[in-house]
Amino acid sequence: MNYNELAKAILQHVEGEDNIKSITHCMTRLRLNLKDDSKANVSKIKALSGVLGAQFQNKQLQIIIGPQVGDVYNEITSLINVDNISDDGGEKKGIFSKLLDVLSGIFLPTIPAIAGAGMLKAIIVLLKTLNLVSLDSYTFQLFNMMADCVFFFLPFFLAVSAAKMFKTNTTMAIVLAASLVHPTLLNLATAGKISSIDFFGIPVAVVKYTYSVVPIVLGVWVLSYVYKFVNDRMPNVLKVIFTPTVVMLVMIPLTLIVLGPIGNYLGVILTGVFTWLFTVNAFLAGFVLSLVRPFLVITGMHQAFTPLVFQGLAKNGYDILLPTMLMSTLAQFGATFAMYFRTRKKEQKSLIASASVSAIMGITEPALYGVLINNKKALYAACLGGALGGGYISMTNFHLLSFATSSIVSLPLYFQSNVPNVIIAVLISIISAFVITLILVKKEGHVEENVIIEIRNKDIQESSHLIDIVSPMSGKVVRLDEVPDVTFSSKLVGDGFAVIPSEGAVYAPFNGTVTALYSSMHAIGLKAEDGIELLIHIGINTVQLEGKYFAAHVKQGDVVTKGQKLITFEMDQIKEKYNLISPVIILNKGIELTNEKFDTNVKSQQPVLSLKY
Repeated sequence: MNYNELAKAILQHVEGEDNIKSITHCMTRLRLNLKDDSKANVSKIKALSGVLGAQFQNKQLQIIIGPQVGDVYNEITSLINVDNISDDGGEKKGIFSKLLDVLSGIFLPTIPAIAGAGMLKAIIVLLKTLNLVSLDSYTFQLFNMMADCVFFFLPFFLAVSAAKMFKTNTTMAIVLAASLVHPTLLNLATAGKISSIDFFGIPVAVVKYTYSVVPIVLGVWVLSYVYKFVNDRMPNVLKVIFTPTVVMLVMIPLTLIVLGPIGNYLGVILTGVFTWLFTVNAFLAGFVLSLVRPFLVITGMHQAFTPLVFQGLAKNGYDILLPTMLMSTLAQFGATFAMYFRTRKKEQKSLIASASVSAIMGITEPALYGVLINNKKALYAACLGGALGGGYISMTNFHLLSFATSSIVSLPLYFQSNVPNVIIAVLISIISAFVITLILVKKEGHVEENVIIEIRNKDIQESSHLIDIVSPMSGKVVRLDEVPDVTFSSKLVGDGFAVIPSEGAVYAPFNGTVTALYSSMHAIGLKAEDGIELLIHIGINTVQLEGKYFAAHVKQGDVVTKGQKLITFEMDQIKEKYNLISPVIILNKGIELTNEKFDTNVKSQQPVLSLKY
């Protein structure tokens, strides 16, 4: 793979650095927040060699590349001026979306160090189990130090990435981290003899901040405002010396007296909630967390659990969340591997085999986006298999004593205790997902569905019955995979096209009947006289408007004629908060689309594609 050429191609298909607000990456995905999402050509990005998939999630363009994503990210950042990238002019996000972006931006840069340290922990377990090194030797102590240094000094790593996220001085952020883990405070906390000391008569809580997450993130966030306030008002001739002096005089006491304890208590409360859930019903808690894990990954919400893992390790010395994540990962492997036996095409087998290997190694995106999301029953089987394994291992009160990636290679860390139950949970996750997939897909799945479609298409081809589908709206016609909603882009509902409207009106594309009209008026279902059924969905997530800015000119059950006005909507008001790209879905099964006219501007009632039906 030529990373430089791929980087240039990606930049070209998102309209260059002028359209980029921010760019980060995780272990497999390049993540771009764009100023204008409509300028991104998702279909062309997907077609690039080296790209496994691409889609919008939480208004963020996610380009799935795999383990080489870091190299592609480095090439892109070398081609653009990162300092010129600004968040100005973009669509406003909700609080939850912003929180997810912050968590991703802070934790993702630290993942390589954390993953490497986790593997070193696994090696230590093997060394101890096999008695290859004396536990009293300096060799073992140094090896243990190598594995523990990332977690012990975690506030430093988070300080650097948080400083970049909040756009403040990195050196000052590191100073805050140093104040939290300085030996003076650490020794007092380790001794455990006193709970607080005083600073000019003000009590300072004695807390052990190693392994902690929330205090340093909260501290750097406040630092971003304090540093800017001081620096903007300090005369230029004094800035070099007195800006950091004033900032340290304000932020170190503020962090130790207020922000650190608040962050620590907040983390303790959040950890306590999950601990309580596992206490009330461990099986149910593990079952639910593993069940929804694939959907959390798809939406990017899984990042919210990372601080809880580290907080649990810092407070309790163990974690109860990571085992459920591992069971979900292994179940996704089992379901994906089962699909290998439910497909005939060689190219699909190759994709599934590659995705299976990635999944069992802890990288589930190729399996999720390349296989499972296109086979709903297999996705459900992966969720259920992971839930059964997660419920079982939680029911046994298993505690993971250190951080570990959700990968088969991390199993040595799980074998420090309760080994039989770990093995049983692993087998439950993989085998149940594998078997359930075989049962469900064999019954109504991938192979049989294709056969039925082939038979229907054969009959259709013999009849040579072509039907033209016209656009119900004026605007630019694009492919479904450019719709920033996985339900439509993955064609789970049906095939079709999407329109980026230039006029706030929807017209009947044929003579037929209104089969459905939602109370929010953001979507309408139609059935033609010849049996064709369409779903027209105006914008993405516009159901949240509850009918505001929409007006319906028909009602459910009405007979309509081609060109009749169905719904009008106020474009300018809606697109201030929502993406107006509008999917037009053909609900019929066993169809073949031809003569598509994508990436063109059309008027309402102009043909977009033909189908054999």
